[in-house]
Amino acid sequence: MGGLKSMVFPDEPRELAGRRFLKIVFRAVHVLFAGVYLGAFVFAAAAETRCPWSIGLAISGVALLLLDLHESGAFLLQVRGLLVVIKIALLIALPLLHPHEACVLGSIVIVSVISSHAPSSVRYRVLFGGGKIKGASSSG
Repeated sequence: MGGLKSMVFPDEPRELAGRRFLKIVFRAVHVLFAGVYLGAFVFAAAAETRCPWSIGLAISGVALLLLDLHESGAFLLQVRGLLVVIKIALLIALPLLHPHEACVLGSIVIVSVISSHAPSSVRYRVLFGGGKIKGASSSG
């Protein structure tokens, strides 16, 4: 079990050449898809119009998530990771939240912006693990 733990939670976060650049690009694309997807609900666009934007949103989000998880699984124990899990849960539940989709998506955007601009001491705080797990703290 020690091998699995060290693979998921390395003593030091893993490095990846170009990580910051990749995160900036994926985040920019993700924000574009999120904005259009939210707008599609605000302006009551047909489901077939929203579909490509939701796919792009999911792909760019998964790319960001994989970059963070590659660094360390501790990402999911940090404030920023837990917020990602909550956002994913809300997106999965979106079909059940009709007719409030636009409000839910707008709330996700607001929480995302606030959390991404919160001090690093908040975003990178490890909430679980009792101080035994070192979370990643990369910029980008």
